Amino acid sequence: MVRKKTKTELELAEIKYRNLIEKRDAHNEEANVFRDERNTLNQERRELNEKMQTLKEQRDALVAEMRLHKKERNECQKKAKELIEFRRKRRKDIGKDLGLHLERLRKDIGNLQLKQETVPMGLKDENLLLEEMKKKRSEIEECEKIYKEQEKISSDIEDLDDSIDNLFRKADAEHEMVVKLSDEAQGIHEKIVDLVKEISHLIAEANKKHEEFSEIREKADHYHKKAQEMRSKVLTIKRAQREEREEARQIMKRQKTEVKKALDSKEKREKAADEALETLMKKKKVEMG
Repeated sequence: MVRKKTKTELELAEIKYRNLIEKRDAHNEEANVFRDERNTLNQERRELNEKMQTLKEQRDALVAEMRLHKKERNECQKKAKELIEFRRKRRKDIGKDLGLHLERLRKDIGNLQLKQETVPMGLKDENLLLEEMKKKRSEIEECEKIYKEQEKISSDIEDLDDSIDNLFRKADAEHEMVVKLSDEAQGIHEKIVDLVKEISHLIAEANKKHEEFSEIREKADHYHKKAQEMRSKVLTIKRAQREEREEARQIMKRQKTEVKKALDSKEKREKAADEALETLMKKKKVEMG
């Protein structure tokens, strides 16, 4: 039976480190998806904000123009009402029966003249009749003056009528512009309201994506922190192993040095013995000779 090899502490630490890195990268990738979706929503929101700002400027311009026409309309109506009141007062100066009264006076003078010519009368009666005719003529002159003034007033009133009609026509035209511009501004305002709703929806969705991004990013940061801790552990183990190997190498080196020294000493001792033996042999030869 093959015995399963037991993994070392370093191998186990490196496996755990790689697992943590993989989990961190997976969470970062998932977080990036939410970030991109959030950024896309925010970009759409910015584009809609720009569109809404353009619409607001168009609406405000229409409202400003509408107010000018509204002011002009109100001014025309105000002037027309003032002229109506002035016309009403002027009409009071016109006697309704003045023309009839003049006709009656002229008719009375005609009758008096006819009476003078056809009816026999004394001097006294004729003087009275002439006096009456004189009064009638004087009254006619006064009435004719007043009548001319009233004719002028009537002419002025006709001019006032024209002015009033013109003012009301202009007021109506201005009112049509007010309604037209108001409808256009309201149409744009409704578009703005729709954009506000759409932008609010995009903001809510972007906030949701940001929350999801932040949540996943926190998990990625958690695994990153754990991975850094495990990396430190791996480096510590590797450093310890390097130190152990260096220590073993130094021990081996010292051992080799000591062995070499020992070998060198042995060689020297053997050489010295050989030299001593040789010297001894030479000495014996001398003595024997």
